[in-house]
Amino acid sequence: MLRAAGDRFAARGFHAASMEEIAQAAGISKPMLYNYFGSKEGLYAAYVRSSAQALIRGMREAASPSAPAQDRLRAGLLAFLTYAEHHRAGWAVLHNEATAQSDPLATEMMALRERLTGMLNRVFNDDGFAHAFAGATESLVSWWLAHPEHPKDQAVDILMSIAQSRWTAG
Repeated sequence: MLRAAGDRFAARGFHAASMEEIAQAAGISKPMLYNYFGSKEGLYAAYVRSSAQALIRGMREAASPSAPAQDRLRAGLLAFLTYAEHHRAGWAVLHNEATAQSDPLATEMMALRERLTGMLNRVFNDDGFAHAFAGATESLVSWWLAHPEHPKDQAVDILMSIAQSRWTAG
């Protein structure tokens, strides 16, 4: 159900995606969707939460907490890009939500962004740089998905060079 919902939300946006088409794609009835999620907003919120949890889990599990900061960052970035690559619908919905300021889920998305920047702040020990790096990462991931001829490692290397500039500057 959540996969079908994510595909529809990513392709058509929240407002244009209908519960009927989501139910049909999931192979269930529309009343069953309402039974599980209560509303279209409830389904959307469940999908966004599920996608966010999968992204955070993948990044956290990418490297040992005792690994050097550069190794943790590289592994986390690779996990981030791999998530976006394998879960394009999830990435599209999360990215769209992260940039929508007035949406009912904006508060939740701000919390997700804070978790991500908190992880980066532990690597850089600079909150401002962590926020800037998160924005650069989101932008590069979107670009990279539109340009699959560039290897994933190349995108990670670009981000690591930005990080390296911070480490050598301060």
